[in-house]
Amino acid sequence: MQAYLDDNNLVDLISDKHAKLRKKVIDTWEQNSKEKITDTESYMIAIIYKENTTVAQIAKKIGISRQGAHKCAKVLIERGYIEIEEHQENSREKFLCLTDKGRYFMEETLHIKRDLENQIIKSIGKEKFDMMKEIFSSSWFE
Repeated sequence: MQAYLDDNNLVDLISDKHAKLRKKVIDTWEQNSKEKITDTESYMIAIIYKENTTVAQIAKKIGISRQGAHKCAKVLIERGYIEIEEHQENSREKFLCLTDKGRYFMEETLHIKRDLENQIIKSIGKEKFDMMKEIFSSSWFE
């Protein structure tokens, strides 16, 4: 395992750890809720949690086609995580917003993420954790 890590640059290491952390969050959600959710569905819910948005805007943020975003949104609507709300000034423009189930998903996954952060703090210490958080919060990563 160490040889693999030695051969990667910082960007690859961060990307690898990010993927593993996201998988851990989704796996924990699935264990607790007994309901499967894909990474894309989870990402879409997180975007809508921050602000009600259109399918086109989500497709652009996630980097998938509008058709792919529509398909994912349709599944989330059918499963009760999101709903469509018409825009007040433009009836053609429709916003996606979270249902109670979608908000519950976000609250639970944020709790799971806090638990993971606490495990990281126990492993590396609060000082190193705070330093990492400061680095990744800097404007350089914008």
